[in-house]
Amino acid sequence: MMRLMTVLAVSVGILLGVMPLTPAEAQWVFVARKALGRIHQMTQPPQDGRAGYDFATVILDAPADKVFSTALEAARKNTSVLILMQDPGARRLQISEGDRTATLNVVPFNDDVSQLMIAGHAGPGEGPTSSLVVQAVMRVCKEMNRHCEVSN
Repeated sequence: MMRLMTVLAVSVGILLGVMPLTPAEAQWVFVARKALGRIHQMTQPPQDGRAGYDFATVILDAPADKVFSTALEAARKNTSVLILMQDPGARRLQISEGDRTATLNVVPFNDDVSQLMIAGHAGPGEGPTSSLVVQAVMRVCKEMNRHCEVSN
């Protein structure tokens, strides 16, 4: 009888320890699904003679390794881009085009969802739709047959 009570107590403890994670994970999945394909962009304008910066990010329903390999292959095919650094293990890539550089990073959320982030130098007067960084995100989305759009 004591053994049955111990097994029951351990089982209830494990169940209670796991239960709070399930609703939180379900909420995360709901939020991620709402954010899929929405490109968020931020720009810091040039100041005191320093270049401005441009940053774009999107959540994709694809494995991080697939997103990274797609971006790397697109960079290799683009003859106007020079690959400065690539680290497939960290899913990180740095490229240059003329006097501009950009860094791409892919972060896995789970096996099937990842986030693509690109940071680079902003050109004068670039907005969300004219940004080269946003255009690079759009090219990766297109290569992966994913619908992406710039978020408001």
